Amino acid sequence: RVDMFTKDLLQKMKDAGCIAVWFGVEAGSQNVIDAMGKGFTASKTKKAFKMAQDVGLMTIASVVFGFPGETRETAWATIKFIEEINPDDVGYYIATPYPGTPMADYVKKMGWLRVTDFDKYDTATPIFELPTLSMQEVREIREKAFHRFYIRPTYVLRMFAKGGTYGFSATKTALAHLLRAVKSKF
Repeated sequence: RVDMFTKDLLQKMKDAGCIAVWFGVEAGSQNVIDAMGKGFTASKTKKAFKMAQDVGLMTIASVVFGFPGETRETAWATIKFIEEINPDDVGYYIATPYPGTPMADYVKKMGWLRVTDFDKYDTATPIFELPTLSMQEVREIREKAFHRFYIRPTYVLRMFAKGGTYGFSATKTALAHLLRAVKSKF
């Protein structure tokens, strides 16, 4: 949790051999974070990333699009927030109402559930339709977020400069997104 870190703890992690921290950012919009019931603020997220980056740890952000309450505006606020905190990597996921969870109960109660084939519950496939965003829009927002993050010259250069396995892998991922973006234009 982003609200549990101190600079001292992060430094101890680094000294013990930790090289990266994966943070559950969830969203860049405080309204969406609150709707998720996470109990932390976007400003705490920003602070945690800065502390981790200051001690030299790589940072990875985990983000969820399509949570109930999400709009185009909140999704784009999240995309911009990720650019602002500037992680070394990001995982963009789609809200998935797994059976037995409060979200699944809520989505069913609201009549939003569209996919019942559990094989599709993979956090990359929209499962329900929000009144504010279609499943296709959620899919497109996620794809644009990946492209926008990875296809930044500053990102590619920074990862290439890091070198090593991770730097090479991140550079390769960025190039794959660039190729996918180019192909989708034709």
